[in-house]
Amino acid sequence: MNNLLAAVPGIALLTGAILLLPLFKPHNLLVRRGLILVVLVLSVRYLWWRISETLPPLAQPADFVFGLLFLLLELMLAFSTCICLITFWRHRDNTAMAEQNERKSHHSVDMPAVDVFIPTYNESWEVLERSILGARALDYPNFKVWVLDDTRRDWLRDKCAAMDVRYLRRDDNKGAKAGNLNNALAVSKIETNAPYIMVLDADFVPKRKFLRRVVGFFDDAQVALVQTPQFFFNPNMLQHNFMLSESWVDEQRFFFDTLQPAKDAWDVSYCCGTSFVARRAAIEDIGGYPTETITEDILLSFKLIDAGYVTRYLNEKLSNGLAPETIAEYIKQRSRWGIGAIQSLFVKVGPFGRNNLSLMHRFLFLETANYWLSLPTFCLFGLIAPLLYWYAGISILHADAADYAFHFMPAFFSSTALFVWVSSGRIVPILTDLTEFVCASRVAPSVWSALLFRKVQTFRVTNKGLQTDRVQINWTVMLEAGALFALTAFAVFAFRTSLVEGRLPDGGDPTLYTFWSCWNLLILSLVMLLAVERPRQRREERFDLNEPANMYWKGQRYSTWLLDMSVSGARIDLPPALAVQLRDAEVMIDINEVGPVKAHVTSAGGGLLHLRFDAAGARDAIITKLYTGSYDSVAQQASIGTALGGMFKRAFGWQ
Repeated sequence: MNNLLAAVPGIALLTGAILLLPLFKPHNLLVRRGLILVVLVLSVRYLWWRISETLPPLAQPADFVFGLLFLLLELMLAFSTCICLITFWRHRDNTAMAEQNERKSHHSVDMPAVDVFIPTYNESWEVLERSILGARALDYPNFKVWVLDDTRRDWLRDKCAAMDVRYLRRDDNKGAKAGNLNNALAVSKIETNAPYIMVLDADFVPKRKFLRRVVGFFDDAQVALVQTPQFFFNPNMLQHNFMLSESWVDEQRFFFDTLQPAKDAWDVSYCCGTSFVARRAAIEDIGGYPTETITEDILLSFKLIDAGYVTRYLNEKLSNGLAPETIAEYIKQRSRWGIGAIQSLFVKVGPFGRNNLSLMHRFLFLETANYWLSLPTFCLFGLIAPLLYWYAGISILHADAADYAFHFMPAFFSSTALFVWVSSGRIVPILTDLTEFVCASRVAPSVWSALLFRKVQTFRVTNKGLQTDRVQINWTVMLEAGALFALTAFAVFAFRTSLVEGRLPDGGDPTLYTFWSCWNLLILSLVMLLAVERPRQRREERFDLNEPANMYWKGQRYSTWLLDMSVSGARIDLPPALAVQLRDAEVMIDINEVGPVKAHVTSAGGGLLHLRFDAAGARDAIITKLYTGSYDSVAQQASIGTALGGMFKRAFGWQ
């Protein structure tokens, strides 16, 4: 079959999806379910062809062994995709319920008490200060803030006393974060016995209306926990290093904005460790926060479900936190998540245990572990497979390029179209793939070791709030990707130009492996570029405000526009003629919800003033305004074209 003709069905499907899907909203269940069925049929078609026609023969043992391993990884990924598609069959939106909760709370004279737990291990005061101030600013009549210090710092105890929040420490770190929460659960039961507990990681700041919108869900006695999504006020490594903070969302948006609402419709919303509220009685009923794995959150979900409770999800931006700033911290975090998912397979409430989980609950639990086992390993295998072909003559896929395109492209393009559409552009090939490839060589060995050897793993905290004043290179990632890039590039050049004497390996189509190699070269080049980590010199994030303010200078008041602001300064808009006069001036700016703040003009021009605050007395108010208000410092909506364009501009040094 001609290679170009073989690609026609897939290209036709992709073209139709691009033209038609934008006409429908992702929550249109009729269109969603129709597309899911199409994807399932085309995926089964592809997998049947892979199993029946492309597996190398036993007569070629090396080809067969590696080919079988790769096929098994594909089948594992297909299982995860299938469960994901079944999950998408439903969707639940709890916004209307949250609106009702908030209205009801404003008319109630006796709102139930809430204990707000902020577990901390080694976070700096700059990180903790935001979270504590945000928690204190919650618009709710009956709550108490608890700072749970697992590093026993006296300076933090003193600061908590000055801020009138409860400070709690324990003698050891047994059980890591879960043990810390259990200690607070026991102490708070004696002191307050609040019926509900809100948990915030030390780097997360709640929005003021958080509790008013969430507590009402517990009017249903079956609801044990309400999870909200995680958003971030700093760009993650991909957004920062590729300068995409204004055009691309963080990689967790697909999970929180698309997958969690679907899981919620199956009554199995996952607890994600922070930004949730739980019913104290339910937590006590299951014996406290689980300590059997290093990821207490997902296990908490299934223990509650096993006990007959329901976990709910409210898909609203009710908190902001810190994303891992470096590749090393990102890999550490993902490895912990993967290991925890594997450990969960062996607990009593796991998918293989004798418990009260439904079949769908078991599949969802199993899919989470399967995802961590299959995807990082598949990424690694995908990078190595062409090298086996070029250098060792091992072909893991006995098919020509035309047949592969004819069977693979319809399945791939239909699946891609579904995921891009249902996520509103939050998952896209290349952009989404990069983060998986970056951590694959570390995560894959970690999760397989956890599965095969059942080693006891310790809880490793992800360091947040890091600043650097120079370019840093993650040499581990750089050297690994660079070596694979060099080997792949040489192989394609040498074999395809007959530089290497002798024939090409038997059993595989060199055209197929050439395309595969070129895709790998693209991914590897971007991984190497991502490994060059740009400086993070700004200590505070700058938020877009775009709101009016008054500026005072020499006894005169001037109406101005506050464009953006951080804790240490702001940028305002003024008539150009006036702005020029204010260079190096001392001014006073009156900011809504903050009040008057002294400031020094550091630069002026083009009608813009850059201010540096002298805000010792207003610091708390500024932090509260920025981090608990409805302001953004990174993109909240994905712009696929702009993001891809920006990434390739960065790759070729055009920005």
